[in-house]
Amino acid sequence: MPSPAPLYEHVKRYLTDRITTGEFGPGEKLPSESEIVQTLSVSRMTANRALRELALEGVIVRVQGVGSFVNEPKTKASILEVRDIHDMVLERHGVHRRKLVLAQEEALYGEIADLFGREAGSAVSHVLVAHFDRDTPLQLERRFVLSEFAPGLLSLDFERRSIFDYLQAIAPVSELEHIVEASRPDEIEREELHLGRDSPVLRIRRRTWVGSSVVTLSYFSHPCDTYRVVARVKAGQSEPDFGNIRVAG
Repeated sequence: MPSPAPLYEHVKRYLTDRITTGEFGPGEKLPSESEIVQTLSVSRMTANRALRELALEGVIVRVQGVGSFVNEPKTKASILEVRDIHDMVLERHGVHRRKLVLAQEEALYGEIADLFGREAGSAVSHVLVAHFDRDTPLQLERRFVLSEFAPGLLSLDFERRSIFDYLQAIAPVSELEHIVEASRPDEIEREELHLGRDSPVLRIRRRTWVGSSVVTLSYFSHPCDTYRVVARVKAGQSEPDFGNIRVAG
């Protein structure tokens, strides 16, 4: 094998390449440590480390005494960027589908008004959309958008057009805030995400600014077994502020 990468990295690449191309699909059993040792001429320790790291990264599942299996793919999102779930589903070769749950104009109130930094009574568009990969629920998207910022929002065909794309076309985001929490689902989350009463749900609260004004407040809820939040920075860049990430009991 070529250098200078460590041997276990080559073993990982050998396996992930075959998973990516579909040679080993979700739920399929991977070659055993002994088979990897024989095929790639590496030590058992090297094969074990490669499989162990792939398990820690969520790529495979290891069952003691049985073997290693390809994990079901999870939708991944970075807390450092703003992306549409439609694009993330396509990246994992899924089939994205939207379902409109609610779309109406409301007056700001209570905590929602405080998060916008506005007086109660200001008009907002309140939209609730469920997202699926085929028939598997992935996300419940709840958005509050200042009506003065996006006056035509409620006229969208929400099951065919992305709210994300529509808002991005109005004005680019100048600042955003993400807060991530895990909790029990509320009634709407249980119904739309097909969750049990005590099944955990992962919520991301996002505020976006254009200039000095908060223009959108969004809540994205996900089943914890189908979604993963990722933070990645390049050397020399500021690290993400993980102080804003909290886990609710």
